[in-house]
Amino acid sequence: MPALEVLGRRWYIGSDDLVFPTFFCVLMRIFWVVILATRFSNYLNSTSNEDCVHPTLVLTYLATATALISLVLIVEMLVMIISMRGGIMQVEKRSTIPAILHFRLFLFLLEIGLCVFGTYWCFVETGCDKDMIISVRLVVISNWVLISLTLIGVIAVFDPFGGYHSDKSMNDKLWEKRFKCWCCCIGRKENSHGAFEDLARIFSSQFADVDLVASDIAVGLMMVSQQQHLAAQKRLDVNQLVYFNTLVKKMSFEIECERYDFENRESRETFQDLTYFSSYALGAYGWPLFMYIHPITGCFNLCQECSLFGRSSTSAGSEDICHSNHIALKKLSGLEDNDILYTHFTSNIYSPAFYVAVDHNRQVIIVTIRGTLSLQDVITDMVCEPQDIPGNPGLLAHRGMVLSASNIITILETDRVLEKAFSLYPEFQLLVLGHSLGAGAATLLSFMLRDRYPTLRCFAYGPPGGLLSEEAAEESKKFVVSTVVNKEFATRLSINSIVQLRDSVLSAIQINHRSKWKLTLDHIMSVMRLRPIAEVILNSEEEAPLILPTFNRAEEDPSEVPKLYPPGKVIFIHRNEIQASCCSSYSGAHYDVLSAPNNVFDTIPVSPEMLTDHLPDTLVYLLKELQPIDVSPGSHI
Repeated sequence: MPALEVLGRRWYIGSDDLVFPTFFCVLMRIFWVVILATRFSNYLNSTSNEDCVHPTLVLTYLATATALISLVLIVEMLVMIISMRGGIMQVEKRSTIPAILHFRLFLFLLEIGLCVFGTYWCFVETGCDKDMIISVRLVVISNWVLISLTLIGVIAVFDPFGGYHSDKSMNDKLWEKRFKCWCCCIGRKENSHGAFEDLARIFSSQFADVDLVASDIAVGLMMVSQQQHLAAQKRLDVNQLVYFNTLVKKMSFEIECERYDFENRESRETFQDLTYFSSYALGAYGWPLFMYIHPITGCFNLCQECSLFGRSSTSAGSEDICHSNHIALKKLSGLEDNDILYTHFTSNIYSPAFYVAVDHNRQVIIVTIRGTLSLQDVITDMVCEPQDIPGNPGLLAHRGMVLSASNIITILETDRVLEKAFSLYPEFQLLVLGHSLGAGAATLLSFMLRDRYPTLRCFAYGPPGGLLSEEAAEESKKFVVSTVVNKEFATRLSINSIVQLRDSVLSAIQINHRSKWKLTLDHIMSVMRLRPIAEVILNSEEEAPLILPTFNRAEEDPSEVPKLYPPGKVIFIHRNEIQASCCSSYSGAHYDVLSAPNNVFDTIPVSPEMLTDHLPDTLVYLLKELQPIDVSPGSHI
């Protein structure tokens, strides 16, 4: 930070990101110099030089290659040493890097020419000693490999839009161009232009004053993650069940969550229903999730039924190649063909995939909405500005999911799906459910349908955190039940939490003057349990007061965006970190089922578990493991 400027443009790399690449190149070139210098010396002292077809050409190549590679070696060692200087923010200590890289570019062009020359000599005009030819070929081939890797690296860090713009209107256009470039594979569809404009406006407003490269963010997240872990270690009371938020003032605070009341019949049956219908949310993901769960046998199982499966008249859309999604849906959910009333596997921006089914055991019509699985779904997730919920004046919700629910209603009404379903099963009730993005869309769909279906219920598995305004979240408790697993990130994801995390990363970067390469190596050592976390990040206990209070910038400068919360009554499955070892599996860990308030999920925990805890198969597994009694057929809805 800031991004490196070379050849008059910005790049997606910092001046302190060159340590490890140049270290690798230095090792390679030392090896080459040793080989070439040895062969050059042997050639000068040899009496059989006349065996070569062009002895002068050989002498010229060996001398030139040894000299040029030695010069490149010196320059790359210089780049590596300078890149190691200072902390992430101390750019002035590395101010000579751009000038050296300009000179290195000139040497790079000479290197390519030398490789062409060497390739011609050792592969075409041979005739010299066999050992000499083999050695030079080894150097030439490895040099071509290194040149190719360098070009790939240059392409990877190239910023196609060239510069950083402080002007608001220019910055909006820059972000819009970036999103169009990154999402070019989805084409120019009906909703894409408006979505890109919305995304550009959001990112421009929240990240206009942030000039970070990817490695800065990664190192900052490492430090924040270890600060969170250190806070939990220091503050955790084994005898008290608490949930930790480690990025606010005083580094952590304790919010007591009540244990879920399994003694209450209604609560127990609600948990049973959540467990029973969780496999339906799993089925909405179709063949990709089925292949993920069954990586070895999945393809065979799908193909085995593919040729035997007839096209269903209830299907809509064209993204069900060989009916693989329909087959996977049946296998994951346990539904039969006759139970599946309607499928819509085509997803677009503001239009996630979903299906409608009937469950005769529980006497419900089920609308299940798929979570994030495609780039279009990701864009829907990211359009997170609040807007009014149709038909619910004064209640605000996540814009992308409001539009998704509206589009689903349009499809249901156009094809008269629910009308036909309830004409067949007039006594059944309506249940809407989904996971992740699907949970958010299911919640808002329930808001829009509850006037028509007063007994409607909604199950939101791993719902988005930035979904409903405080008033809407309170209203949703009448018909929505949410399930959150431990550290999963989606339920904590909102504009406010992202801004808070951004400020935490910036604070960690600004206050820590250690080099990025040292921080990276120390993080690896802490993960391998070779160094304590306190030594890695803080170096000493005395440094803690200097670093930790900077993690509250979001409190002092709150965002103007209205705060949004997860929906409904929240069931929180909390992992007891004291009883679970670092390498434990589910069977070795201890989990508690809690009733949590909606406002505790306001900080993103930086941990590998933030991703694995959000996976739908993890949720289904834990719900079944934590079930106090077997789930048997019966009308709990």
